[in-house]
Amino acid sequence: MEMTRFYFFFIRKNCVKVGNSQSKIISGSGWEEIWNKFKSGDKEAFEVIYNEHVDFLYSYGTKVTVNSELVEDAIQDLFLYLFSHRDHIITPHFIRYYLLKAFKRILIEKIRLERFYMPPDNIGQNNFDFSVEMNETIETELKEKKLELVEDLVSQLDSQKKEVLFLKFYSGLSYAEIGDVVGIKASSVKKLVYRTIFSFREILKRKSLELFFLFFRKLNS
Repeated sequence: MEMTRFYFFFIRKNCVKVGNSQSKIISGSGWEEIWNKFKSGDKEAFEVIYNEHVDFLYSYGTKVTVNSELVEDAIQDLFLYLFSHRDHIITPHFIRYYLLKAFKRILIEKIRLERFYMPPDNIGQNNFDFSVEMNETIETELKEKKLELVEDLVSQLDSQKKEVLFLKFYSGLSYAEIGDVVGIKASSVKKLVYRTIFSFREILKRKSLELFFLFFRKLNS
């Protein structure tokens, strides 16, 4: 088991990552072909699947729990399971969706066992958290202040809204798939996203004028 775990860490640290550019090339039937090669025992295909999705799964997992070691263990267990049962697993229509659902089940169970989560009836509802990442290419202080404002607005959302927004803008999942992962209807996901974004826009409209005058005064002081 330890040697196998080392193998997965070696993949993550040393293999060439596929990244977003590769995602644009490999889609639909292309991913199905890679998955089928993996099922037939092709290790390179397995590494492509791992490298393409491991960072997203890790990012998602660390929004569910601050225990990064638990997240890494869950990722290890997921890919160990896939590798060990490749002869019997299905060929999913959307690989990221398939991996995310399986990963979340494994992670939640680990959190239960390690007592880092809430009672079972609250699983996945109250601990999800993420913040807006500051873009280093943003050059003006005004844009930075707007991003800080959005980050602050996100931090005030409840857990479910944070999870839905994260999946909407970082996963590529459909509304139906997000609803399935979170545990609500697709229509509720769509409504939640639209209402949250609308409220953000209204607040930003008001705050943008305040920021404008703030920076105007700084320029003339």
